[in-house]
Amino acid sequence: MDISALLLSRIQFAFTVSFHIIFPAFTVGLAAWLAYLEACSLAFKKPVYRRLFDFWLRIFAIAFGLGVVSGIVMAFQFGTNWSELARRTGPIQGPLLGYESFTAFALEATFFGVLIFGRDRMPRPFYLLSCVMVAAGTTLSSFWILVNNSWMQAPVGYAVGPDGGFVPTDWNAIIFSPVVWVRFPHMLVAAYVTTAFCVAATGAWHLMRGVIKVEARTMLRMGLGLASVLVPLQLLFGHLTGDYVHRWQPSKFAAIEARWHAEQPASEVLIGWPNEAAERNDFAISIPYLGSLIATMTFDSKEVGLIDFPLDQRPPVCSSHSSPSASWSAVGC
Repeated sequence: MDISALLLSRIQFAFTVSFHIIFPAFTVGLAAWLAYLEACSLAFKKPVYRRLFDFWLRIFAIAFGLGVVSGIVMAFQFGTNWSELARRTGPIQGPLLGYESFTAFALEATFFGVLIFGRDRMPRPFYLLSCVMVAAGTTLSSFWILVNNSWMQAPVGYAVGPDGGFVPTDWNAIIFSPVVWVRFPHMLVAAYVTTAFCVAATGAWHLMRGVIKVEARTMLRMGLGLASVLVPLQLLFGHLTGDYVHRWQPSKFAAIEARWHAEQPASEVLIGWPNEAAERNDFAISIPYLGSLIATMTFDSKEVGLIDFPLDQRPPVCSSHSSPSASWSAVGC
């Protein structure tokens, strides 16, 4: 293997982003759930909601802090690892990341202190407002990050300057791109689903141990109830996200499916062992017609293969390929 600066930069950035995403994927939904618990406590006057709030607030504080710290490291790596990308796309990515700091992060940071220290120091309605503001800040932060990432995946509203830089020409097109309104709900619902299953699992664990049964049943009921609504919704947004990859990034789509040669109708590789040097799968378990169905909702569509693209335009297959369910739920995040 050729250990180049490019490969090392990719490994370092991949490690940072894969570690960082654990925390916002959990805290975005948890912030909303804390606001809901506080609203229930204020409305129904049941002590169980207060106890659950206090329990999860400590976890939220730790996870939120880790997410902030790891996110700052990742922001620096845009300039250190991908300096040429930062130079060329700075006029677009810079303001978008700046909006995330000036609006979402400022909102979170302002009310986070109130959330942690203000429970017994202010009127309950204002404390509830603080909970809502923290939840709104985490959601707004996700929005700006997804706008930035969506533009990188499907660039719109720009012109290329004489120095090769990308200059924004239409901020409305950039911010309200159709791709954003597929990928942002996909990420937001994923965060809520993550929180729902973490809460339900915690409730189930305590229920099995036979301790704090009232709180455990409440967590299990609320977590599974939320998941039962959100999981079907996430399947829909996952399919829409995969559909945009199919239209905008056909080489990436072929790599995800581990499809080397064009097929009509296309099969779906469930498990495969890609061999990039030989441009084939040494081992594969496939389902006929399913690839066409996933790609176009028909049974006879022609789907391109990786050999239809030049070598320098093919993404790595080994790091892209996954099962159909994983590729549709996680691609692009």
